[in-house]
Amino acid sequence: MKLQALLFDCDGVLAETERDGHRVAYNQAMRELGINAEWSEEEYGELVLISGGKERLLFYFNKDRSRFPFDKYNDDLIKSIYLRKTDIFKSLVNSGSLPPRSGIARIFREAHEKGLFLFTCSTSHRESVETLIYHNYGKDCLGWFTKLYCGDVVTKKKPAPDIYLLAKDEFNLDVNCCFVIEDSRNGLLAARNAGMHCFVTQSFYTSDEDFSEADAVTTCLGDPEGEQSRILKSTRSIPERGYVIIDDMESLL
Repeated sequence: MKLQALLFDCDGVLAETERDGHRVAYNQAMRELGINAEWSEEEYGELVLISGGKERLLFYFNKDRSRFPFDKYNDDLIKSIYLRKTDIFKSLVNSGSLPPRSGIARIFREAHEKGLFLFTCSTSHRESVETLIYHNYGKDCLGWFTKLYCGDVVTKKKPAPDIYLLAKDEFNLDVNCCFVIEDSRNGLLAARNAGMHCFVTQSFYTSDEDFSEADAVTTCLGDPEGEQSRILKSTRSIPERGYVIIDDMESLL
């Protein structure tokens, strides 16, 4: 089979955004709005298992409604936190605090040169995703994407397959010829439930998760002159050259 499309998750895949990006932005937004809450690295590691920022906030407030009563900590406040957090996150990206992960820029260019469909499929706000790609990978790279699927574009979020099925339906993709690049079990399950192949690049919060259903698992995609990739699992042999190329993914179809 010939590879048709690459579909990228954003957070943890394009950059290590969760610990030093979204968590920091949520904490600052809550402080600015007078909310007595501060998410530690460890606590956020549990919250990040909830897909979607607004869903994450709701889950957190629901755990202690004596401290966060319904009449105040409601959908309107959650929306305010989320919008302010998005602005703070974009500022962090533009400051250079969230550099690109190894191998991503190289794979983007290779996909563009091969004429593949290129998508992002993320629960993050569209402005956050666009800012991250634009700042870390450049204006030209942003233009290479066929479409960015972001935020609330679907009601059911990962591990539901809806966001990947939306791309499939809109562009008549053959799921057997699509590779999803994810970093979490929720993302892996979403890809597999959509019938797509999945390549996992572990991130800070996901290194201990179960990726048994993945076609391949690596520490990163790797670069010849940068951080090297280490293959942790693969359904078929991939050359240990220190970086992954698109031909490796195609060989797993």
